[in-house]
Amino acid sequence: MSLEFNYTDSSLAYGLNRMTEKMGAMLLMYSATEAAKIESKMKKNRPWTDRTGAAKARLSAKVSTPNASTIRITLAHGVSYGIYLELAHEKNFAIIQPTVKEEAPLIVKDLQGILEKMDLK
Repeated sequence: MSLEFNYTDSSLAYGLNRMTEKMGAMLLMYSATEAAKIESKMKKNRPWTDRTGAAKARLSAKVSTPNASTIRITLAHGVSYGIYLELAHEKNFAIIQPTVKEEAPLIVKDLQGILEKMDLK
């Protein structure tokens, strides 16, 4: 014996859609907050000595949504010689890759914690 129902036009469907929207908005806000923290941390912990301050000033961490199911935090240099800071001199002046390696696991841990609190893990 089975029970079958179609909830497409019901208040349950509306509630599920709203929950998805709210979760997406919450994740976007979380990502924006983390991006700001990461950008600040990169500027503070850069391994090079500033000459003009341009490389430090133009470090960035930006949030984007390339599609409906993806939120991306992109770390970047805003100066043309940023690639050399990242790759030359045995990567001694790199800030982006070390920051990704340090921050990515922390973000995953935070998101797992959020799911656990929502009893969704």
